[in-house]
Amino acid sequence: MSNQVRKALIVVTHPVPGSLSHVITDRISEELVGRDIEVEIADLHAEGFSPAMTAGDVMLYRGAGELAPEIAREQARIDQADILVFVFPVYWWSVPSMLKGWFERVFNGGWAYTLDEQGRVIGAMRDIPVLLVATAAGNENGYERHGYAQAIQNQIVEGIFGYIGMKNTQVAYFYDADNATNERIEQLIDAATPLLEKELPLSTV
Repeated sequence: MSNQVRKALIVVTHPVPGSLSHVITDRISEELVGRDIEVEIADLHAEGFSPAMTAGDVMLYRGAGELAPEIAREQARIDQADILVFVFPVYWWSVPSMLKGWFERVFNGGWAYTLDEQGRVIGAMRDIPVLLVATAAGNENGYERHGYAQAIQNQIVEGIFGYIGMKNTQVAYFYDADNATNERIEQLIDAATPLLEKELPLSTV
């Protein structure tokens, strides 16, 4: 990895401790630590993050009010990270509501994106590596045949991360997750971690 990469933030979204998402999170953390990367894990359920938009969030979107302390904390975590990893189960062909709410509240206007004089959106985030690790009950053929993988690409990779200027976003699927084995978990780790090993300038936008 680049010697510019110092810290990773892993955001895990699963309500059950010891779930596949948590096992994968721990293994990715071990892999990154083994590469001399400091790792912070944000367990949204364990930390009690509230995903519901508040009146204050809406006022902030309209350019008034103050940033909520819990959102300031999440933004600071991102600002300090050189790599972002999100680990979650696929619910109804998208991310869980907890993670969707995290995106909605944390990636707010004025911080994650701005508007130019013509009202066009300009992504304001550093283009650091982002890895989405999605555990899926279905198989790869089904995801491709029904367009589920493309839906996640459109909604999350482009609709969220691309919107805020993070173009180096990859998705690693763990298919047939209900039949996970230790061997398959290790195969996922071997396949996913190289996605984070690209030499990228970490300049501030």
